[in-house]
Amino acid sequence: MPPPSAAPRIQDLLSLAETRSRAVSEALLTGEADQLAVHSADLQQVVQVLSNSLQQAQVRAGLDSRARQRLRRLGQDLVQQREACLRRSAVVDRALQSLMPASQSATYGGGATPYGQQARRTGAFKLFAA
Repeated sequence: MPPPSAAPRIQDLLSLAETRSRAVSEALLTGEADQLAVHSADLQQVVQVLSNSLQQAQVRAGLDSRARQRLRRLGQDLVQQREACLRRSAVVDRALQSLMPASQSATYGGGATPYGQQARRTGAFKLFAA
């Protein structure tokens, strides 16, 4: 049986994590990067404390089905927020690439030159018509 103070603490931490998760979701929807950073850091701290509290087997065993459902929902929300952050990051990367093409470094060698560009300049290729 968990200590009497453990269950209310977990419930309070869950409520706080849900509140912080909603704040992160709102910041993602509005696109405010500063608010997203602040709320994400707050959520991370609360989730770390919650995770540490749940490491005790006696606390996990004492969770009711509603608390377990809330934990699952919180986990699903975190997954969705992570995917939204990745999508937003891809959009920002594409926008940056279109505004400043030189900001992207080439993965393989020569950069953004078309294939064979150097050979055409040297005159090694000649066009013959039949």
